[in-house]
Amino acid sequence: MYTWFYGFSEEPFNANPDPAFLYWTETHRRAFDEMVRAIQERKGWALVLGELGSGKTTLVQHLANTLEPKTLVTAIFHPPGTMEDLLEEILRKLGVPSAAHDKESLVLQLNEYLQRLTPEETLALVIDDAQEMSPELMKEFIRLASPENSAARKLQVILVGQPELREILKSEDLKGILETVEVQAEIHPLSEKESRLYLSHRLEKADSGTDRVFTPDALELIVKYGRGNPRKLNILCDNSFLIGYGLSKKRIDSAIVTEVLENSDFVGEEERIGWKSEEVLKPKTLAQRFKGSLFRKLAYALLALAGVGAIILVGRLYLKGPEEEVSTRFPIQPGPSKEAGAPEAKPQPVAKAPLQPGAEKKPSAAAPEPASPAIAEKQPVPPAPKAEVTPAVPPSSPEVKPSPGKPESPAVPAEKKPSPKPETKVAVLKPLPPRPPSPETKEGAPAKKVVMVKGKDTLYSIGLQNYGIANTSIVDQILEANPQIEDPNKLANQQSIRLPEIREESLLIPLGDGAYQVRLGAFLKPEYAAFLKAAPSLRGKTVELLPRKLPSGETWYRAVAGKYNTREEGLKIIQELRGKGLSPYFPEFRMKK
Repeated sequence: MYTWFYGFSEEPFNANPDPAFLYWTETHRRAFDEMVRAIQERKGWALVLGELGSGKTTLVQHLANTLEPKTLVTAIFHPPGTMEDLLEEILRKLGVPSAAHDKESLVLQLNEYLQRLTPEETLALVIDDAQEMSPELMKEFIRLASPENSAARKLQVILVGQPELREILKSEDLKGILETVEVQAEIHPLSEKESRLYLSHRLEKADSGTDRVFTPDALELIVKYGRGNPRKLNILCDNSFLIGYGLSKKRIDSAIVTEVLENSDFVGEEERIGWKSEEVLKPKTLAQRFKGSLFRKLAYALLALAGVGAIILVGRLYLKGPEEEVSTRFPIQPGPSKEAGAPEAKPQPVAKAPLQPGAEKKPSAAAPEPASPAIAEKQPVPPAPKAEVTPAVPPSSPEVKPSPGKPESPAVPAEKKPSPKPETKVAVLKPLPPRPPSPETKEGAPAKKVVMVKGKDTLYSIGLQNYGIANTSIVDQILEANPQIEDPNKLANQQSIRLPEIREESLLIPLGDGAYQVRLGAFLKPEYAAFLKAAPSLRGKTVELLPRKLPSGETWYRAVAGKYNTREEGLKIIQELRGKGLSPYFPEFRMKK
């Protein structure tokens, strides 16, 4: 959002792990070297510990990208709850097709895979967030990789997790296991100097610098309350830039950072005394908080933008007269300029949104060919407002109606020019009414565990803590498993939240005839799904956006692709998207620009 405003070449403080931004401290380097040593010397087991947000997952991704080809690295992020599910995920990542679902058959398939490796080859299996494994699952898994198993000698296991993992390994159920782990390393928090260098490193990657965007006082506050945790530092900076962008301030000062800290959990009540007045320490209502200068300016700025937008929209509607009904499919890319009378060849592929089945059969008085793509090219319809007012219809039977009172269809000749290459078409369907979870929903998002809301938790912070990534796609899955939640940002303290298990299989949507659709993500606005055009596996395909109305009245957009005739075909698409960082359901995601 704020990247262009501050002149960044890319987002410098994205919360998602990205090896390109990896900053090497002494303990990060030692942890990485120990993992490499364990793999090369086939130590059998290795243990890497670090607090949440310390950079463990980024280190794992860097390991997978840098080891020599004879070492096969497979990383499991957020391990599933059963041995069967864990084995299935390992085999799937290894590209081993598996029809069996019982433990014995899955173990046999893994052993056969290991036996096929050459003497020089090693399979390095990294379990990230291993503290989520139950003692029973941990025990079974350790038995699988025991040295007594001849095939397992080619298997190197690295357990990566938070410090409580050490205590789990010390438990009575796993007594003696920790003593057999020869390679152990722990990532420590950054020092004050390292924190400053870390911030400078990330800004340099985005073609900027700390002096350019932070005042000295602001930088001091961020370093102090980031407490040496890379993820906290990222969040503080990202939120500061969001507020600074809203206030049109090119340089972040201490007042903005203080505002961020006041609305975060990074500062304890006792620490606020001295740098904030007692009045600030009292709980504030929204109206009271609105009186703050920063919030007031930000609110006024947003209201002004909303007012200008409303005036433009009303004026546009007045000048255009009655509009056509919302087309069930239209491209989300920006349309060409309205100034040119004749259509140009360059924007033509953008305008070629495919029609719904049956639409071309409808008579059109204006032209012998359907006019919807040409209309979408000349006058793109703002997606979000239309989704709010269009009557809800089932997505399986959308209807395209010709526009009344719009006889012109100037773009028909351009239709004859061949497109240089197939493009991904993104289509918006009419909104679906809220409904309780269906059997399909339950299959798509099986319960993983139940967590309790603490303090100022939101579904986004809960998603970040439990899935390693927080965005509308993750929150949409959580909302689907918790239909009683009306607002993802307003949760009651000690409220129980069911967390769905988000895996590659859970993104498959059965269509009932043996075919599947694939979940691609959920987005606040249709245009946020435009990055899907970069996916080679979706090139030439139509991506449907299904508007989903939340109980709060907000409309989100679920992106799906398909149909795919087999489960394997759908899974292949999901795996390709995940591998290229284009699936927002996994920590590897990084939206392409």
